[in-house]
Amino acid sequence: MLRFLGKIYAKLSYVFSLEVEAGKSDLNAAVAARNAAEQRKLVATLKAEADGMDKRIAEMTRMEEDGFYLCDNGHEKGGAFQPGADGETRKCIECQAPAKFIKRSEMSGQEKYESDKERKDAEQMAADKRKLADEQEAKIADIEQNAKFLRGNAANARAFADKIREI
Repeated sequence: MLRFLGKIYAKLSYVFSLEVEAGKSDLNAAVAARNAAEQRKLVATLKAEADGMDKRIAEMTRMEEDGFYLCDNGHEKGGAFQPGADGETRKCIECQAPAKFIKRSEMSGQEKYESDKERKDAEQMAADKRKLADEQEAKIADIEQNAKFLRGNAANARAFADKIREI
């Protein structure tokens, strides 16, 4: 009688431990899947920022070629400025700060150098963001593979627990 109760207890205990292991694997897989989703949001943000930087670089290149006004407070555009009283100095409509006309063909060598350097720095930052996004995508693939492995472990533990129940 004692041996019979021992066998039942051992069987139930073993099946319970397998089910607990399967449950833990499912939880770990769910956490991994959630981490992958969060990483995907980060990748999308990085790519959007890089695309925005590229768009801004192209816009600034075009604006430098065409010419634009830039006020001391950083407002830029041609239409947001009004001619000053003396006809030469323009003022920003938003903040009334003096504005300066900027055009690539009228820049000094130093100004062109600084403009090119800023553009190259911005292009490098955009490339770095894309590189970081690519690295994160590789990590996401690893995380998803880990989640798949954990789900497989859970399924195997449950299948083994079912076989133990049949005995």
